[in-house]
Amino acid sequence: MILETEGSTAELIGPGTGSSRLYVVRNRALERMLFDRNLVGTGFRRACLESSRHFIGHLTDECRTGDTAELMILSKGLVYQLGEAAALENGQNLPLNLIATSRVAVSPASARVEVAYSQLEAPAGTLLIGDTVASGETIIAAVGRYLRTHALERLYVLSYAGTLGGAERIAAFCARHGVRPTFLYGLAAFGLGLNGFDLSFLHPETITRRAYVERAARQFSGKPVSAVGWDFGSQVVSPRKYRRLCWVEAEVWGLHGSDCLAVAERPESWAELAHERAAYVDALGPGWQHLIHSPETP
Repeated sequence: MILETEGSTAELIGPGTGSSRLYVVRNRALERMLFDRNLVGTGFRRACLESSRHFIGHLTDECRTGDTAELMILSKGLVYQLGEAAALENGQNLPLNLIATSRVAVSPASARVEVAYSQLEAPAGTLLIGDTVASGETIIAAVGRYLRTHALERLYVLSYAGTLGGAERIAAFCARHGVRPTFLYGLAAFGLGLNGFDLSFLHPETITRRAYVERAARQFSGKPVSAVGWDFGSQVVSPRKYRRLCWVEAEVWGLHGSDCLAVAERPESWAELAHERAAYVDALGPGWQHLIHSPETP
Protein backbone atom coordinates (compact mmCIF):
# COMPACT_ATOMS: atom_id res chain seq x y z
CA MET A 1 0.00 0.00 0.00
CA ILE A 2 1.32 3.42 -0.99
CA LEU A 3 0.28 5.72 1.86
CA GLU A 4 1.27 9.02 0.24
CA THR A 5 0.56 9.78 -3.40
CA GLU A 6 0.31 13.09 -5.22
CA GLY A 7 -2.61 14.88 -3.60
CA SER A 8 -3.86 11.96 -1.49
CA THR A 9 -3.09 10.18 1.78
CA ALA A 10 -4.18 6.80 3.17
CA GLU A 11 -4.17 6.18 6.92
CA LEU A 12 -4.48 2.73 8.48
CA ILE A 13 -7.09 2.99 11.23
CA GLY A 14 -7.23 -0.63 12.35
CA PRO A 15 -6.29 -4.20 11.47
CA GLY A 16 -9.94 -5.28 11.62
CA THR A 17 -10.77 -8.98 11.75
CA GLY A 18 -7.91 -11.42 11.14
CA SER A 19 -5.69 -10.21 8.30
CA SER A 20 -8.02 -7.42 7.10
CA ARG A 21 -6.93 -3.79 6.82
CA LEU A 22 -8.98 -0.59 6.76
CA TYR A 23 -7.53 2.66 5.43
CA VAL A 24 -9.18 6.07 5.42
CA VAL A 25 -8.21 8.00 2.28
CA ARG A 26 -8.21 11.79 2.21
CA ASN A 27 -7.99 14.06 -0.82
CA ARG A 28 -9.77 17.08 -2.29
CA ALA A 29 -11.88 15.04 -4.71
CA LEU A 30 -13.40 13.03 -1.86
CA GLU A 31 -13.94 16.19 0.17
CA ARG A 32 -15.74 17.77 -2.78
CA MET A 33 -17.96 14.73 -3.17
CA LEU A 34 -18.78 14.16 0.50
CA PHE A 35 -19.31 17.79 1.44
CA ASP A 36 -21.44 18.91 -1.49
CA ARG A 37 -24.85 17.26 -1.51
CA ASN A 38 -25.80 19.55 -4.42
CA LEU A 39 -23.17 18.01 -6.72
CA VAL A 40 -24.96 16.08 -9.49
CA GLY A 41 -24.51 15.07 -13.11
CA THR A 42 -21.18 15.48 -14.84
CA GLY A 43 -19.61 17.32 -11.91
CA PHE A 44 -20.36 14.39 -9.63
CA ARG A 45 -19.14 11.91 -12.24
CA ARG A 46 -15.82 13.76 -12.55
CA ALA A 47 -15.36 13.82 -8.76
CA CYS A 48 -15.97 10.07 -8.67
CA LEU A 49 -13.40 9.36 -11.37
CA GLU A 50 -10.80 11.54 -9.68
CA SER A 51 -11.46 9.84 -6.34
CA SER A 52 -11.16 6.40 -7.94
CA ARG A 53 -7.87 7.38 -9.56
CA HIS A 54 -6.55 8.22 -6.11
CA PHE A 55 -7.74 4.84 -4.80
CA ILE A 56 -5.98 3.05 -7.66
CA GLY A 57 -2.86 5.11 -7.07
CA HIS A 58 -2.65 3.90 -3.48
CA LEU A 59 -2.86 0.28 -4.69
CA THR A 60 -0.32 0.41 -7.50
CA ASP A 61 2.24 -1.68 -5.60
CA GLU A 62 -0.24 -4.39 -4.56
CA CYS A 63 -2.50 -5.15 -7.53
CA ARG A 64 -0.54 -7.20 -10.05
CA THR A 65 -1.31 -6.86 -13.74
CA GLY A 66 -2.69 -10.14 -15.02
CA ASP A 67 -4.09 -11.31 -11.70
CA THR A 68 -6.44 -8.43 -10.84
CA ALA A 69 -10.01 -7.87 -12.05
CA GLU A 70 -13.05 -5.84 -11.10
CA LEU A 71 -16.25 -7.26 -9.72
CA MET A 72 -18.75 -4.56 -10.65
CA ILE A 73 -21.97 -4.56 -8.65
CA LEU A 74 -24.66 -3.12 -10.92
CA SER A 75 -25.76 -0.50 -11.29
CA LYS A 76 -24.02 1.85 -8.87
CA GLY A 77 -20.64 0.24 -9.46
CA LEU A 78 -20.69 2.02 -12.81
CA VAL A 79 -20.28 5.33 -11.02
CA TYR A 80 -16.88 4.26 -9.61
CA GLN A 81 -15.43 4.00 -13.13
CA LEU A 82 -12.65 1.72 -11.87
CA GLY A 83 -11.67 0.48 -15.32
CA GLU A 84 -11.19 4.02 -16.60
CA ALA A 85 -9.40 5.03 -13.39
CA ALA A 86 -6.93 2.14 -13.72
CA ALA A 87 -6.27 2.95 -17.39
CA LEU A 88 -5.67 6.63 -16.66
CA GLU A 89 -3.66 6.15 -13.48
CA ASN A 90 -1.25 3.39 -14.46
CA GLY A 91 -2.15 2.22 -17.96
CA GLN A 92 -3.60 -1.02 -16.61
CA ASN A 93 -6.48 -2.84 -18.27
CA LEU A 94 -8.87 -4.05 -15.59
CA PRO A 95 -10.84 -7.14 -16.67
CA LEU A 96 -14.48 -6.98 -15.68
CA ASN A 97 -16.94 -9.29 -13.94
CA LEU A 98 -20.57 -8.18 -13.60
CA ILE A 99 -23.12 -8.96 -10.94
CA ALA A 100 -26.54 -7.50 -10.14
CA THR A 101 -27.98 -7.64 -6.66
CA SER A 102 -31.33 -6.68 -5.17
CA ARG A 103 -31.81 -5.39 -1.64
CA VAL A 104 -35.06 -6.97 -0.48
CA ALA A 105 -35.08 -5.95 3.19
CA VAL A 106 -33.25 -3.38 5.31
CA SER A 107 -32.94 -3.01 9.08
CA PRO A 108 -30.58 -0.99 11.28
CA ALA A 109 -28.45 -4.09 11.89
CA SER A 110 -28.50 -5.83 8.52
CA ALA A 111 -29.94 -6.13 5.03
CA ARG A 112 -31.15 -9.07 2.98
CA VAL A 113 -29.69 -9.17 -0.50
CA GLU A 114 -30.33 -11.47 -3.44
CA VAL A 115 -28.21 -11.98 -6.56
CA ALA A 116 -30.32 -11.47 -9.68
CA TYR A 117 -27.66 -11.80 -12.40
CA SER A 118 -23.97 -12.56 -12.79
CA GLN A 119 -21.41 -12.74 -15.59
CA LEU A 120 -18.14 -13.90 -14.08
CA GLU A 121 -15.87 -14.47 -17.06
CA ALA A 122 -12.69 -12.76 -15.82
CA PRO A 123 -11.40 -14.83 -12.90
CA ALA A 124 -8.51 -13.38 -10.90
CA GLY A 125 -6.85 -13.95 -7.58
CA THR A 126 -7.42 -10.30 -6.66
CA LEU A 127 -10.74 -8.51 -7.01
CA LEU A 128 -11.56 -4.81 -6.79
CA ILE A 129 -15.08 -3.74 -5.84
CA GLY A 130 -16.25 -0.13 -5.87
CA ASP A 131 -19.38 0.26 -3.75
CA THR A 132 -20.86 2.19 -0.87
CA VAL A 133 -20.76 0.01 2.25
CA ALA A 134 -23.64 0.21 4.73
CA SER A 135 -24.43 -3.19 6.26
CA GLY A 136 -21.92 -4.94 3.99
CA GLU A 137 -24.44 -7.56 2.91
CA THR A 138 -24.41 -6.56 -0.78
CA ILE A 139 -20.67 -7.19 -1.09
CA ILE A 140 -20.97 -10.41 0.91
CA ALA A 141 -23.64 -11.66 -1.49
CA ALA A 142 -21.61 -10.64 -4.54
CA VAL A 143 -18.35 -12.20 -3.36
CA GLY A 144 -20.20 -15.30 -2.20
CA ARG A 145 -21.55 -15.76 -5.71
CA TYR A 146 -18.07 -15.26 -7.19
CA LEU A 147 -16.61 -17.88 -4.83
CA ARG A 148 -19.09 -20.46 -6.10
CA THR A 149 -17.26 -20.30 -9.45
CA HIS A 150 -13.73 -19.03 -8.85
CA ALA A 151 -11.00 -19.03 -6.20
CA LEU A 152 -10.08 -15.73 -4.59
CA GLU A 153 -7.06 -14.66 -2.53
CA ARG A 154 -7.46 -10.93 -1.98
CA LEU A 155 -10.36 -8.49 -2.03
CA TYR A 156 -10.07 -4.70 -2.21
CA VAL A 157 -13.20 -2.76 -1.31
CA LEU A 158 -13.00 0.83 -2.55
CA SER A 159 -15.76 2.87 -1.00
CA TYR A 160 -16.33 6.61 -1.20
CA ALA A 161 -18.41 6.16 1.97
CA GLY A 162 -18.37 3.02 4.10
CA THR A 163 -19.23 1.92 7.62
CA LEU A 164 -16.98 0.30 10.18
CA GLY A 165 -19.66 -2.30 10.91
CA GLY A 166 -19.97 -3.19 7.25
CA ALA A 167 -16.21 -3.68 6.97
CA GLU A 168 -16.26 -5.94 10.01
CA ARG A 169 -19.01 -8.12 8.53
CA ILE A 170 -17.26 -8.40 5.17
CA ALA A 171 -13.94 -9.16 6.89
CA ALA A 172 -15.54 -11.91 8.97
CA PHE A 173 -17.06 -13.45 5.83
CA CYS A 174 -13.69 -13.29 4.06
CA ALA A 175 -11.92 -14.90 7.02
CA ARG A 176 -14.27 -17.88 6.78
CA HIS A 177 -13.34 -18.31 3.11
CA GLY A 178 -9.61 -17.71 3.29
CA VAL A 179 -9.74 -14.31 1.56
CA ARG A 180 -7.67 -11.33 2.70
CA PRO A 181 -9.71 -8.11 2.50
CA THR A 182 -8.46 -4.53 2.36
CA PHE A 183 -10.79 -1.54 2.65
CA LEU A 184 -10.14 1.96 1.33
CA TYR A 185 -12.78 4.37 2.67
CA GLY A 186 -13.31 8.00 1.79
CA LEU A 187 -12.60 10.47 4.65
CA ALA A 188 -14.14 8.32 7.41
CA ALA A 189 -15.26 4.97 8.69
CA PHE A 190 -18.89 5.89 9.26
CA GLY A 191 -21.36 4.80 11.85
CA LEU A 192 -24.66 3.65 10.35
CA GLY A 193 -27.92 5.46 11.15
CA LEU A 194 -30.85 3.65 12.72
CA ASN A 195 -32.65 3.58 9.36
CA GLY A 196 -29.84 1.54 7.79
CA PHE A 197 -29.15 4.29 5.22
CA ASP A 198 -27.59 7.34 6.87
CA LEU A 199 -23.80 7.62 6.82
CA SER A 200 -23.11 10.81 8.74
CA PHE A 201 -19.96 12.50 9.96
CA LEU A 202 -21.99 13.35 13.08
CA HIS A 203 -22.78 9.74 14.02
CA PRO A 204 -21.16 8.99 17.41
CA GLU A 205 -19.44 5.88 16.01
CA THR A 206 -17.92 7.62 12.97
CA ILE A 207 -14.11 7.60 12.94
CA THR A 208 -12.77 10.67 11.15
CA ARG A 209 -10.94 13.93 11.61
CA ARG A 210 -12.44 16.41 14.04
CA ALA A 211 -12.32 19.06 11.31
CA TYR A 212 -14.71 16.98 9.16
CA VAL A 213 -17.15 16.59 12.05
CA GLU A 214 -17.15 20.34 12.65
CA ARG A 215 -17.58 21.06 8.94
CA ALA A 216 -20.54 18.68 8.68
CA ALA A 217 -22.13 20.20 11.79
CA ARG A 218 -21.97 23.67 10.23
CA GLN A 219 -23.20 22.45 6.86
CA PHE A 220 -26.21 20.51 8.14
CA SER A 221 -27.13 22.70 11.14
CA GLY A 222 -26.07 19.96 13.53
CA LYS A 223 -28.32 17.32 11.93
CA PRO A 224 -26.79 13.88 11.15
CA VAL A 225 -27.56 14.02 7.43
CA SER A 226 -26.02 11.31 5.26
CA ALA A 227 -22.86 12.41 3.47
CA VAL A 228 -23.93 10.58 0.30
CA GLY A 229 -27.72 10.56 0.53
CA TRP A 230 -29.93 7.48 0.58
CA ASP A 231 -29.18 6.16 -2.91
CA PHE A 232 -25.55 6.79 -3.74
CA GLY A 233 -24.91 7.10 -7.45
CA SER A 234 -28.38 8.36 -8.27
CA GLN A 235 -26.66 11.76 -8.59
CA VAL A 236 -25.58 10.44 -12.01
CA VAL A 237 -27.79 7.43 -12.75
CA SER A 238 -31.10 9.07 -11.84
CA PRO A 239 -30.69 12.76 -10.92
CA ARG A 240 -34.44 13.41 -10.66
CA LYS A 241 -34.80 10.61 -8.12
CA TYR A 242 -31.81 12.00 -6.22
CA ARG A 243 -33.34 15.47 -6.04
CA ARG A 244 -36.63 14.04 -4.78
CA LEU A 245 -34.92 11.94 -2.16
CA CYS A 246 -33.15 15.12 -1.06
CA TRP A 247 -36.59 16.70 -0.55
CA VAL A 248 -37.60 13.82 1.72
CA GLU A 249 -34.34 14.17 3.63
CA ALA A 250 -35.05 17.87 4.06
CA GLU A 251 -38.50 16.95 5.38
CA VAL A 252 -37.01 14.46 7.85
CA TRP A 253 -34.34 16.84 9.16
CA GLY A 254 -36.25 20.12 8.96
CA LEU A 255 -33.89 21.54 6.34
CA HIS A 256 -36.26 22.82 3.64
CA GLY A 257 -34.77 25.94 2.10
CA SER A 258 -31.26 25.18 3.39
CA ASP A 259 -28.29 25.59 1.07
CA CYS A 260 -27.03 22.11 1.98
CA LEU A 261 -29.93 20.47 0.08
CA ALA A 262 -30.61 23.19 -2.48
CA VAL A 263 -31.28 20.70 -5.29
CA ALA A 264 -34.26 19.19 -3.43
CA GLU A 265 -37.38 18.76 -5.56
CA ARG A 266 -40.78 17.84 -4.18
CA PRO A 267 -41.72 14.31 -5.35
CA GLU A 268 -44.82 13.77 -7.45
CA SER A 269 -45.15 10.13 -6.43
CA TRP A 270 -43.71 7.87 -3.77
CA ALA A 271 -43.43 5.01 -6.27
CA GLU A 272 -40.00 6.04 -7.57
CA LEU A 273 -38.71 6.21 -3.97
CA ALA A 274 -40.01 2.79 -2.96
CA HIS A 275 -36.59 1.14 -2.68
CA GLU A 276 -35.57 3.74 -0.07
CA ARG A 277 -38.84 3.55 1.90
CA ALA A 278 -37.09 2.14 4.97
CA ALA A 279 -34.94 5.27 5.12
CA TYR A 280 -37.84 7.62 5.79
CA VAL A 281 -40.99 5.76 6.78
CA ASP A 282 -40.37 5.76 10.54
CA ALA A 283 -39.03 9.31 10.62
CA LEU A 284 -42.02 10.77 8.77
CA GLY A 285 -44.58 8.96 10.89
CA PRO A 286 -47.99 7.52 10.00
CA GLY A 287 -49.03 10.46 7.83
CA TRP A 288 -46.09 10.25 5.42
CA GLN A 289 -48.20 9.13 2.44
CA HIS A 290 -50.12 12.41 2.47
CA LEU A 291 -47.04 14.65 2.29
CA ILE A 292 -46.95 14.84 -1.49
CA HIS A 293 -50.51 16.15 -1.67
CA SER A 294 -50.20 18.51 1.31
CA PRO A 295 -49.59 22.25 0.89
CA GLU A 296 -46.05 23.22 -0.07
CA THR A 297 -43.60 23.07 2.79
CA PRO A 298 -42.21 26.55 3.43
